[in-house]
Amino acid sequence: MVGTKTIEVTCEKCGKLYEAEAIDHIDLHDDRGLIRTLKSGKANRVQCPKCKKVMYLDRSIVINFEPESKIVVFDTSAKSKAAKEELQKTFANVVAFNETLEETGNETEFIVLHDLVKLKRLLEQYLKVYD
Repeated sequence: MVGTKTIEVTCEKCGKLYEAEAIDHIDLHDDRGLIRTLKSGKANRVQCPKCKKVMYLDRSIVINFEPESKIVVFDTSAKSKAAKEELQKTFANVVAFNETLEETGNETEFIVLHDLVKLKRLLEQYLKVYD
């Protein structure tokens, strides 16, 4: 099931403040319909209701590659080694402090990507195996 959150967005063009749904989490096993949106780079795309300006939200999306034991965080701003390490540390901390997740988390491959081309490759490999 897709994890979304209602957020406030300020239009870059006209300054209008409006609410939009942002994707936080996708489970590919349940949300295969979103694979095309992810591959096209149009996830977390919003449009101003006043001036129709299209913008892309600068947010991380957690993608669970079920049934593989792989979690990918796609964040276009995580280009530096420090940014990637911070996301890795957050994952490790969540796993360490949750007994239910500890065993699963230790067996899960956790990847941080900022490059859409690399994400597309992973999604295409996933589709070859599970579609």
